[in-house]
Amino acid sequence: MTESSPSQSNSQPRQEHLPTCLSTHIEETLHLKDLELMMHWCTTTYKSMAGDPASEQIWQTTIPQLSLRYPALRQGILALSALHLASTSTSSRRWRYLETARSYQAQALAGIQIEVDENAPESESQATFALCCIMIAFTFGFCQIDSENGSDEELPDVLDEFFEVFQLTRWLVSILLASMERITTSELDPLFHPEEPLPTMPDMSRLVVLSLQRQNDIEAMRDATHQTDLYDSAIEHLSHALEQLMKGGEPKVFAFWWSFRIPAEFLELLEARRPFALVVLAHYSVILHHLRGSWWMGDWGNRILQEIGDILEPEWQDLINWPIDATGCFLPRTDACVRVVSPLSF
Repeated sequence: MTESSPSQSNSQPRQEHLPTCLSTHIEETLHLKDLELMMHWCTTTYKSMAGDPASEQIWQTTIPQLSLRYPALRQGILALSALHLASTSTSSRRWRYLETARSYQAQALAGIQIEVDENAPESESQATFALCCIMIAFTFGFCQIDSENGSDEELPDVLDEFFEVFQLTRWLVSILLASMERITTSELDPLFHPEEPLPTMPDMSRLVVLSLQRQNDIEAMRDATHQTDLYDSAIEHLSHALEQLMKGGEPKVFAFWWSFRIPAEFLELLEARRPFALVVLAHYSVILHHLRGSWWMGDWGNRILQEIGDILEPEWQDLINWPIDATGCFLPRTDACVRVVSPLSF
C-alpha cells in the first residue's frame, strides 16, 4: 500500500461562491416614507408622549401595534413623527416633512368618530384615546414649528393662535374622556394612573388660588356686569391642575383638561382680551411652561405670558407676578398700581 500525499488525503470538494447582489428592480409595495416615519416614532418620537418608563413602553410598542388595526391612529402616529422630523430638519427637508405631517393629520382627524358606538370593541376606544393624545401634541407642535418658519410680518397673534389651538384641544379632550369611560382593561392603565410623584416645588397653589378668588370678589364689587361665576369656575378648575403640578404630577396627564372643563363663555372673555381673564390664563401658562421639555410644546407658556404682559395695563400687571416668578419669564415692567395682595402675604 502506498502512502498518499497530504494534498490528496485532505482534499475536499470546493464550493464555488458566485458573486451575489440585491436586486434593485423588485416591485416595491412598501412606502419607504411611512417606514421612515414609523421607525422614527418607535425610536424617538414616542418618548415625548410618555411621562414615565411604564408609559414609554406603551407608546413605543402597544400603541403602534394597535395602529395596525386602526388606520386613523396609524396616520396620527405618522403625522406627529413627521412633525418631529420637521422640527430637527433643515429648511428644504423641513417643508417636506411639514407637508407630510399636515396631510396625515387631516386624515387622522377625519377618522375620529364623534358619536360613540356602544357596540364597538374596547380596542377602538383605546385607539381613539391614543389618537386624541397624539393630535393634542400635534396641534401645539405644528403652530410652534410653523411660527419658527415665518418672518415677523407673517406671524399670527400669539393669543389668537393659542385660542384656535385651545378650541381644538377642547374638542379632542371631550372625545378622549368619552373613550376613557369605555376602557376597562389594564393594558393602558399606566397612562391613566401614573405612579404617585414626589413634590418638586413648594406648594403655593392654594395661596395663588386664594389671591385670584379674592381679586374676583373685588372685581365683582367694582363692576356690576362682572361675570363672577364664570371666573369662579375657571379658577376652581385651574386650582386642581396647579395642585397636581405642585405635587410633582406629570403635566401631560392633566395640563389639557382645563381647556375642557372651563365654561365655553370664559373662552369668549379670553378672546375679548378681558384683563382678569388674561390674568387667569397667565396662571395657566405656568402649567404649559412645565411642558417646555417636550419638543411639541416648546416655549408656548412663555409666549402666552409675554403676550399677556404686553396687553395688560400697568395696574393689572401685579396680578401676574407669581406666573412671572414661577416661569422665570422676563417682562419689561412699568410702575403699576397695586390691585391685590400678593399670595406671599397671606
